[in-house]
Amino acid sequence: MIDLSGHIPLRESRNYKIFQHPEIEGALLKVRADEPVRNHAIPRYAAWRYGNLRQWNREANEYLAALNRGCPEIERLARFMGYAPTSQGPALVVEKLTGPDGGLAPTLQSEKIAAAKNREARQRLHDEFMELMDDLKQGQIIVGDMGFENIVRAQERGGKLVIIDGLGERVMFPLVLFSKMAFDKSIERRRARMSKGFNLGTN
Repeated sequence: MIDLSGHIPLRESRNYKIFQHPEIEGALLKVRADEPVRNHAIPRYAAWRYGNLRQWNREANEYLAALNRGCPEIERLARFMGYAPTSQGPALVVEKLTGPDGGLAPTLQSEKIAAAKNREARQRLHDEFMELMDDLKQGQIIVGDMGFENIVRAQERGGKLVIIDGLGERVMFPLVLFSKMAFDKSIERRRARMSKGFNLGTN
């Protein structure tokens, strides 16, 4: 077991505490911080089997599928490195992506906020986001939980935008796995929805 006593999280969110892996410089430990939510009288198999870790099962499956296809677009994803027990609970081990200062890579959300008063900067971010979506579409990579906080700018990818969270589809029978048309429509819906977040209609 990895002892995280005395270790301060590098970043915290509603769902996770993220720690530097004490034994691997280029890895992070993502520890669940939220409580399981059970809304079903009869729990789904994944909830019964994996509990609060079922999202990790989906993410690992999607990463493994991309790895199996050998698609170059897998570089748009933070590398999955396994699981580990820690003193604060189960952890997902993922690649550490960094910014120019060596700290954790900045999120697209933080860059969007910084560019709030600069339309040209917002346009550049929008265009880079569209390139990311094009790559996900080309690689047939499913990102069920697409948000600006789940995308970072990584020095390890030459400064490109990278997905760090939210892989896989949440529904029990994901049509997007079996239908290219359904997958393409899903990508376009996310593209349209998130494009509005760049506020390109204002200066």
